[in-house]
Amino acid sequence: MRPRRVATEPESPRPKRGRPRSLTEERIVEALLKLAGNSRLEDVSMRALAKELRVPVMTVYNYIPSKSALHELVVNHVLRPTHFPPLEVGSWEEHMRQLQREVRHAIGRHPALSLSRYGGGGTEAARLAEGVLSILGSAGFEPADAALAFTTLYTFMVGQIEVDVIARSRGGRPEATLEGVTRSANRSRDELFDFGLDAVIEGLKAKLLKQPTRRRARQRIARIRSRSSRTTR
Repeated sequence: MRPRRVATEPESPRPKRGRPRSLTEERIVEALLKLAGNSRLEDVSMRALAKELRVPVMTVYNYIPSKSALHELVVNHVLRPTHFPPLEVGSWEEHMRQLQREVRHAIGRHPALSLSRYGGGGTEAARLAEGVLSILGSAGFEPADAALAFTTLYTFMVGQIEVDVIARSRGGRPEATLEGVTRSANRSRDELFDFGLDAVIEGLKAKLLKQPTRRRARQRIARIRSRSSRTTR
């Protein structure tokens, strides 16, 4: 006679270990910034990133073909929440201050990110550049003068971000020479930034806005046309 089979409880299905969720830009960027910590993005290997994401390294390369593309992805992700104030409300100086502060804050939240190392390439950097030029255009800057103003503002911002990076590496204290010189001023780094930005803006006004009356007239005309075009849509 055949032995009787003893009834047993069905085994619970084992979870599939190591099966990754679908990769998204947010997951990739968060993993990279987590691994980088306070160091540099380039110190994180693609293999380490793949391990953190629990996917084969070739899967990461399918999403991101190179380190430069990965850095561009991070810059785009970090800058994307930055928005522009409506040009119809407030002065162009206020708009510029708000935008520059937002950019500095967005980048400052991520110690591993530095525009001086990775550049400002990417769609979001281009969007912000167009926004700066729009603000300058609303102020009455001619195209050639707006290009000069943009270059000056961009140089100031990249330098400020690098100062912030150095300060984070020193526990919140600025670079030694800057710290020694500014100690007597008894100002925070945010206050020093605001002072420098104001000085740049006032300098651009004095240097490039040489015909304020005619420029203000063109500015008003441009705003009227802009409002009319939105109304007729």
